Amino acid sequence: MDNIEIDLHGLTYNQVEEVLMNKVILHYNRGNIPIKIITGNSDKMKKIVKEQCEKHNFKVSDSWDGNTGVLLVS
Repeated sequence: MDNIEIDLHGLTYNQVEEVLMNKVILHYNRGNIPIKIITGNSDKMKKIVKEQCEKHNFKVSDSWDGNTGVLLVS
């Protein structure tokens, strides 16, 4: 299993809302868990990621390496 990363840099909030869950579900179905979501330091982006993932019953946590611009989805 590879470490999967989804980098959201350069995407608007609306784009993230449209594409994030398709990417997360695709990787989940392939057994690629956990997924690193690179949000950058935007609190709004982190909130969108958390809301979208939790709505689809994925667990979201802070990165274990202390990087505040990364969330882990499992």
